[in-house]
Amino acid sequence: MRLWFQLLASESSMQNSIAATQTIANKAASPGTKIEVHGTRHGALGDDYRLLWNYDSREVIDNGLKVRSGGGYDAFVIANSLDPGLIELREMLDVPVVSLMEVCCHTACMMGERFGILTTSDKFISRFREMAFGYGLRDRLAAVEAIRFDDIRAMNGVFDSVAGAEALLAQLGEAARRAIDKGAEVLIAPGPKSALLASRGIYKIEGVPLLDCYSLLIKMTEALVAMHRITGTCVSRKRLYKSPPAALLIKAAESYGVDELKNG
Repeated sequence: MRLWFQLLASESSMQNSIAATQTIANKAASPGTKIEVHGTRHGALGDDYRLLWNYDSREVIDNGLKVRSGGGYDAFVIANSLDPGLIELREMLDVPVVSLMEVCCHTACMMGERFGILTTSDKFISRFREMAFGYGLRDRLAAVEAIRFDDIRAMNGVFDSVAGAEALLAQLGEAARRAIDKGAEVLIAPGPKSALLASRGIYKIEGVPLLDCYSLLIKMTEALVAMHRITGTCVSRKRLYKSPPAALLIKAAESYGVDELKNG
């Protein structure tokens, strides 16, 4: 089994975070599963802002289309918590396209009645609420609590700085307690935070389960690939994920200059 594992982290400035994620992914993978962790050229400059997130999403979509045209992968894994390119790639790929936040939120609902999300800045709060509501989990979301870490690229330093890591962990503890006080029975801390927590073996805060997001994503993807092999089905082509007609894709390839679409 070969998985394309897509982060938004910059491949040039967040190598520590990418390497930590690869280590966690390798540890979680079953024998015979090969996980290729990829970042992006520009990285998340500020994906709490929708404008900048859209530029990053385009690169994720382009990578997914390369997987579609080149083959060789059993799943495309969107390992970023904001679902970049999720609907677009499910329209196009005939292998499972798996989303970190979707997996984490639904898994949290199997572990407790209500869950909380720990994020990096206030700007993300409304975004994660919107996403949870979109999954149909409005009544299961207890809280979204932010820490004071507005520069996502600064997260790279917590993997080689004891002081930086301890400061981040302290902030996560405070945010977790606020979420727990609001009724969270399971906690989700996506992104580099998850890699740091997993590398420290921290899977509970104040006695409340804390999801190991990346490991969970690997195991869920392996299960979905297995079911795809058994049933031959991985996505519905009714309505939401209906694929564009081949003729339209060929026209789009010419109009938008996308070589991966030229064969429909």
